[in-house]
Amino acid sequence: MVMLMKYTEEEKSKFARAQERSRLDDLPGTIEILKELVAGNAESAMFNATLANTLKAAGDIAPAIEHFQRAVKLAPKSEQYSLGLFHVLWGQGRREEALDETKRFMALSDSDEYRKIVAAINSHWPHEVTSPDPLDSTNK
Repeated sequence: MVMLMKYTEEEKSKFARAQERSRLDDLPGTIEILKELVAGNAESAMFNATLANTLKAAGDIAPAIEHFQRAVKLAPKSEQYSLGLFHVLWGQGRREEALDETKRFMALSDSDEYRKIVAAINSHWPHEVTSPDPLDSTNK
């Protein structure tokens, strides 16, 4: 369960409805409610990231990327939001942008998950990382 301590009762209620719609596999209904939440509170990284995940699941990738980017801008140290952005960019073949997100996050905080991802990339696609190793501490 997501903690909603800094949100209004109306936002908490809407978010609960969005979660229920999601449990019922009602992506359009979930998206509609989440868009309302973001429209009312565009500064919520959580609402933006949740909408991004739902849009991604619905195959609506361009707006998913936009909302992940907004979430990352609002909460730059959130590994979860950063990884969401990385995966959606990587899945769209936007590998340099995905690797740039890896470097951005790793400059702020360490991440075992990113270390695993970069190791996998280096072992499967050794020429994929054209820029300096994002995990090299001398690049921070």
